[in-house]
Amino acid sequence: MQPTRRLGWACAPLAALLLAWSTQVATSALTSAGRHGAASTVSSASHASSPDCPPPGHPKHLVKTWTTTYRGRTFRVTQLPRCEDMEAVIAYRAGGETKEQAKARLGGVAVSTAGFYNPRSMALADFYQLDGAILSGASTGRPLFAATSDGRMFLTEDYGIKGLSGVTAIALGQRLIPLQKDGFSSAFMRETTDRMALGMNGEYVFIVQGKSDLYRLAEFMRKKLPVRIAVNADGGHVVRGKSPVHIVFRWRHGSAGLTQTPALDQLQLMCLPSRASGIAQPEPEG
Repeated sequence: MQPTRRLGWACAPLAALLLAWSTQVATSALTSAGRHGAASTVSSASHASSPDCPPPGHPKHLVKTWTTTYRGRTFRVTQLPRCEDMEAVIAYRAGGETKEQAKARLGGVAVSTAGFYNPRSMALADFYQLDGAILSGASTGRPLFAATSDGRMFLTEDYGIKGLSGVTAIALGQRLIPLQKDGFSSAFMRETTDRMALGMNGEYVFIVQGKSDLYRLAEFMRKKLPVRIAVNADGGHVVRGKSPVHIVFRWRHGSAGLTQTPALDQLQLMCLPSRASGIAQPEPEG
């Protein structure tokens, strides 16, 4: 399958792959993202592991957290396995909640801020889809975090996933790998404030949190983490406050020995950085 180029990423057609998957499992009961919950917790000191042992060649069932300093900025990094045994729940609460509250409420092992919203009314201001039902329309066309009901998760720009049953998705912020402005000003990108971002490779998901400008955050993820794609988690400015949406990661119940879906194995071809024009260059030091 030939990848298609779109908005600076070379990506396989995610919507087509997910449509093939949804057709394949149409006669099976899809697992609702809100009906599972494994009670694992992450210690800020080191890591938390699943009680189930992954099969050979599978990402380690280990959640690792560490703190590091890069160019004068301190970042807290959480690494999770990117596999069907770890599910992502895009949690919505109309009145808002802190990320810690969302994580505890859903039995998560890690959490990230998520989509764009009105900080006064807590109303969503960009795309949000729950199990195929569109609850908030797209307004910016920015990258999506998407998850299927069998635990697969991706960062993508393919809005062809709209309305696909079993697919939950939310629009995030600007691309960090490759770094692009995506409508944000250079002044905003240079501002030092609380930030959160998500990065992925074929086996792992990385959540990065720290007080930084976006140029330095993007450079840290590009140079110090083994990620092929990264996106600023819109809403990072409320890292210490409330938001109506969060992405909560948790172990799936009875995860050991799950059969992989062949159609979705091709999703690892997605989202390789391309040499597209218009990529914002890092600000010079000093």
